[in-house]
Amino acid sequence: MAEFVYPSKEWAEEWCKLLNESKEYNDAGKGWVSPILFVATDIPIQVLDYLGVKGTNAIAMKLYLNNGKCQGTEFFSDISKADAPYVLEASYNSWKDIISGKLQVVSALLSGTIKLKKGSLFDLARYTTASVVMANISNKINTKFLV
Repeated sequence: MAEFVYPSKEWAEEWCKLLNESKEYNDAGKGWVSPILFVATDIPIQVLDYLGVKGTNAIAMKLYLNNGKCQGTEFFSDISKADAPYVLEASYNSWKDIISGKLQVVSALLSGTIKLKKGSLFDLARYTTASVVMANISNKINTKFLV
């Protein structure tokens, strides 16, 4: 089984693939038609070096979500070039805890661990089930954390 370093383009592509293979996500995500940008900040230097990213400690992954399907991804090492109708931002360690199943995505959002930098919390709340399913699917990725 392939192993994917978080956060990497390959990791995002695997997440997108697994979302598409999940009937649970396909059903829960119906009605959602907006891309979401996931920003990871405070990324350890070892991870940035591995990814070949210089001059920043943040990266972003955009998932193009449409009615329960992931139609593609984009990876940004320059987050100033990244935008989407919904932007969720958290530290590397917070995303790591969510992907590892140690932190629940809804409580992370409500506590401010994940910050909604752009978009409507009201709209996101309507898709709480889809958000939980997305987080659960991220737990299934054979993820390698360098730190």
